[in-house]
Amino acid sequence: MERQILFKCPRTGMIVQHRLDDDRAETPPENTHVSVRCPACMALHFVNSTTGKLLGQASSGQPDRGLRLPD
Repeated sequence: MERQILFKCPRTGMIVQHRLDDDRAETPPENTHVSVRCPACMALHFVNSTTGKLLGQASSGQPDRGLRLPD
């Protein structure tokens, strides 16, 4: 079964839709991140598989400037 997540590309600002294979019987923990090849900028982003927030993104929706992952 597949499901979709939405996230905002930090490079382009575009809202990106990505499909995840949801082959696990149980729900993943909220702090589980998956690597996603962004179709907007072709970089690799780490996205929370439950919330769609990027790794290092503050709860306000703005990226946390203290944590920057290399591409």
